[in-house]
Amino acid sequence: MLTLLLFLAVISFLIAIHEGGHLISAKLAGVWVHEYSIGFGPALYSRDYNETTYSIKPIPFGGYVRMAGEDVSEEGSEDQQVPEDRKFYSQSPGTKALISVSGPLMNILTAVLIMIFVVGLTGTPRISIFGFMEGSPVESSLRVGDQIMSIEGKDITSTNEINNLIQSNKEEEISITVRRDGELLTYSVVPTYYEDQGRYMLGVELGTAMTNKVNNVAQESFLAEAGLERGDTIVEVNGEPVNDGPAIIAALEEIPEEKPIILSVRKKGEKGAVELEAGSAQDIYGALGLETIRTPVGPIRAITDGLDQIKNIMVLTYQGLRLVIRGNIPAGEAVTGPVGIANMLGQSARQGLYPLFFLIALISLNLGLINLVPFPALDGSRIGYAAYEFIRGKPIPPEKEGLINSIGFIILIGLMIFITYKDIVNFFT
Repeated sequence: MLTLLLFLAVISFLIAIHEGGHLISAKLAGVWVHEYSIGFGPALYSRDYNETTYSIKPIPFGGYVRMAGEDVSEEGSEDQQVPEDRKFYSQSPGTKALISVSGPLMNILTAVLIMIFVVGLTGTPRISIFGFMEGSPVESSLRVGDQIMSIEGKDITSTNEINNLIQSNKEEEISITVRRDGELLTYSVVPTYYEDQGRYMLGVELGTAMTNKVNNVAQESFLAEAGLERGDTIVEVNGEPVNDGPAIIAALEEIPEEKPIILSVRKKGEKGAVELEAGSAQDIYGALGLETIRTPVGPIRAITDGLDQIKNIMVLTYQGLRLVIRGNIPAGEAVTGPVGIANMLGQSARQGLYPLFFLIALISLNLGLINLVPFPALDGSRIGYAAYEFIRGKPIPPEKEGLINSIGFIILIGLMIFITYKDIVNFFT
């Protein structure tokens, strides 16, 4: 129930932001707005204010801003009472494009502000060493579990920063400061060029720094069934002491897959054991969420790190789309619908503040970017129509625009139904 309420709250908020962008830009342009609605269906609540009806409706999978003259082919009595210069189709191509793009831009701006807020509130994750590659130049000095704090005096908050600093120095000696057992240690190393990677590297496997405290266990997973709970502290893996996440992963990887695993844990101050059947380190790590180690940041750093996070998300989104287009990832596995989003929001809420707000920012960003795609019935198509009118000097005939949008809308509804069906099937399998 809480997951459903969270989903409805997040989706309604993001839709309100999106449609609010269209509303504000339309009002500023002097366009008459008949209705601003969150949701579809019969109104649960409505209020008239300053020419516009503001509505909340029960079907939460969208919203709209209904402007006078928005669809010339279906102009009704409401539009006949509106002055021509206040109708949407009477505006210049630039004004039409601005009104259309403002919704997606509001979602993108919201994603940026959420990331800045959550980074400022929770800090940035530290980067830890999880393992070493063959020929690593730092294996003799650094250890698994070391947290990389700075390189050449520059604070480190992401693996991209590490890669950029190494490439800028290449074969030159660089200083690396790490945190180990509460102490700051500094080492001088020379990066090595890896032929297979085509770049200079430290030869380390990096990941988010974690403690040995369990922050989340996937529901109905074999770990949960074995008795592992949130708040437990893992102190040994098959008798080997561990004090952080990288040490746990390293210990698990040393155990043959056919051999049972015993996790010694501290539960509410008492020591106990969780026995697992044979399994891989990847399976255990996938179902196990450990507490992340973060570094507090000030306002300026929160802004820069938040923007970096948004940039990284956009890069990963672009890379994911390329893999889908190339056929490396099935399209059905790359997208999710309302059921999948609700499930992810519930899981993120259980993991903590940062994962939850990160996911909300991700949803908002993707909502903005997807709506910029020039597909019929999306905002990107209206921007395309405005560009066509600007270039040709005349708009697309209203009946053709209406037909194109209707076809696009039907396709989108069909895709939504198909994706939702797959989400439901995956949820129960």
